[in-house]
Amino acid sequence: MPSLLTKEDKLHVKRVLPSSSNHIITGAIARLYISYPDPSRWTFTGISGALVLVEDTVAKAHFLKIVDISPSNLGVLWDIECYKGFKYVHDRTYFHSFEMEECMGGFSFADSKEAGNFFKKVEGTLRKR
Repeated sequence: MPSLLTKEDKLHVKRVLPSSSNHIITGAIARLYISYPDPSRWTFTGISGALVLVEDTVAKAHFLKIVDISPSNLGVLWDIECYKGFKYVHDRTYFHSFEMEECMGGFSFADSKEAGNFFKKVEGTLRKR
């Protein structure tokens, strides 16, 4: 199945994350949720766009980043480093979670097949380190 990211979306992400310092591993459309202020409920942060797994070749680290693909073109809206010991969990076919500094974070994907492919890429990349 083709990606929900259009050719234009992918080109925009590449402009925001230039190959001179970033290696884009995979991407998908997703929304960011957090378990804050109530740790038993997911709250939509208002952040959505192209979720990408990136290897920062300068910092020699991997990051999850959400890039704005709306007409506003705001660039990187959010990111988190996939630090040593970072756990990325495939909770549901369309939802993945991970620990953040003060709460849990989660991604709700627009497509469950994209979510599955994204999870495989994240797991494969984190295992190789």
